[in-house]
Amino acid sequence: MKLSPIDRAWFDKVLRAIAAAEVGPSKVDLAQAPVLSDWKAAISPGGHVMLWGEVTDHPLLGNASIHTSQLIAINPEAGWARTASRWYRLGRSIDALNAELAESMNGKAKLVGSFQFTLPGFANIDDPELLQKLLATYIVRVRAIDAADRAARDGEA
Repeated sequence: MKLSPIDRAWFDKVLRAIAAAEVGPSKVDLAQAPVLSDWKAAISPGGHVMLWGEVTDHPLLGNASIHTSQLIAINPEAGWARTASRWYRLGRSIDALNAELAESMNGKAKLVGSFQFTLPGFANIDDPELLQKLLATYIVRVRAIDAADRAARDGEA
């Protein structure tokens, strides 16, 4: 299998993002990263795992409602995510916002989870373990496609 030059460039970008995610962000990476708040992981209509939410200080988009490029890795406890394009610092998740809204409604615990936030056409990923499995599967798939492409190119020489 030989990738087109455009696809090869994309896979190279994703492979660099995977390598960066495996090392983890530096303090400088995070200091320069845009902040994504009220975020949620989801699967796009094209089947890609990504995040959506409110971004602040994005180098291209400024402050806006966005969905990211392909999600590569996420560590909500450490407050970061890595996409194919960049690092993000994670602010409050949409699930935390949901809990805050429910609490503000006179502390009625039964309201937690009653607010539904979705991005039209996208399927939210609510299970953190499923999210990690999807990301791991994607990385394995990217590496297999990369290996097949390199083998096809080496076979031409």
